[in-house]
Amino acid sequence: MGKKGWVPNSVKKAIIVSFEGIDGCGKTTQAKKFVRYLRNRKRRVLFLREPGTTQLGKDLRRILLARKSKLSNFSELFLYLAARSQLCREILDRQSRIPQIIVLDRFADSTVAYQGHGRGIPISFIDMAHQLVLGGLTPDITFLIDARAENLRTTLRNKGTDRLERSLAFQRKVRKGYLKLAAANPQRFRIIHRTPSQKNTFAQICAVWESFNHGQKKG
Repeated sequence: MGKKGWVPNSVKKAIIVSFEGIDGCGKTTQAKKFVRYLRNRKRRVLFLREPGTTQLGKDLRRILLARKSKLSNFSELFLYLAARSQLCREILDRQSRIPQIIVLDRFADSTVAYQGHGRGIPISFIDMAHQLVLGGLTPDITFLIDARAENLRTTLRNKGTDRLERSLAFQRKVRKGYLKLAAANPQRFRIIHRTPSQKNTFAQICAVWESFNHGQKKG
């Protein structure tokens, strides 16, 4: 933890909240609603999109989303890692030292679920890479918006297809990966069951957050 740019827990003052889920689950919508919810309560909030936010992240996101891009599994992995590394060095390393709430639309768990469980890249390799990139920086709480891939057919069809909107079989693998992550990290993960009503889904998030926040001294 002595590497320059890494943030030891002793100096981390921000509460880091991440939103995860398979394509089309409504994760981004809920993350943005959560940011508005916090700001309406006069909380200091920083919203970050992954990959994105930094210029490099935006450039890499365009490559990852390009329909004509035929990336190998490892090429895809390393692009995500590059975007994440830049986000940490440009923004997270500094912002996590400030008392505030940082909301992440995807983070390291996405790579484990998609490139690990979905693409079949050894998770031990991904974990090792994340240790080098993140140095142990982990969200304090992760909202997993859980939905069966079969229930998102219409949503995915309306969004169109690109490299990030996979087949149902792939999405099933990713969902299983997320659920395994949640089972292995129950102290951090909170499973939010997606409902047809965005309002009802968000009500679950608010209830979980208020319970979590009640026991927090920082932020």
